[in-house]
Amino acid sequence: MTTVNRTKINQLLQEQPLGVVLLSSWLAKQGYSIDLQKHYRKTKWLQSIGKGAHIRADDKVGYEGAVYALQKQSELTIHPGGRTALSLLGKAHYLKLGSGKVVLFLW
Repeated sequence: MTTVNRTKINQLLQEQPLGVVLLSSWLAKQGYSIDLQKHYRKTKWLQSIGKGAHIRADDKVGYEGAVYALQKQSELTIHPGGRTALSLLGKAHYLKLGSGKVVLFLW
């Protein structure tokens, strides 16, 4: 069973980009049972960042990784908008400094 677990975690880590949130519900749909997810947290492969959300151990995740997870794993039509979208387009030098807020739109 340990060999199978290592193979599954390796597959998961190779398929998902760095800096992405991994939703527990999506992992379950991909064949990673709740018990297996618990095992991965216990063995420090995954780290819980809240209820139903994980990241790779010691990974740095920004809002982009969370938006990616919501788009790809939850299949929500969510996207950055307003100043956040302008910043992603490289127009941040025209924006007021110190905003720190992320604007998201959900259909």
